[in-house]
Amino acid sequence: MEYLAAKKLREEWGDKPCDHPAIEKEYYADTHTLDYVCVQCGEEFTVLEMLEAKENFRKSKKGRKVLLSSH
Repeated sequence: MEYLAAKKLREEWGDKPCDHPAIEKEYYADTHTLDYVCVQCGEEFTVLEMLEAKENFRKSKKGRKVLLSSH
């Protein structure tokens, strides 16, 4: 996602909570900025933060499946 598109998305999203379901590389003038960005809310992540966010999303998704299957 382009940097300016991510910035606009962040501004529109505001302070609402987001579980960051999809994260992709952030670009500025066709060059990877070395950051990553959530495609839903526009939050920027370093490589380490991106890996942690993906792991947290997987865990929360797995937890929801367990809750759904136990009913």
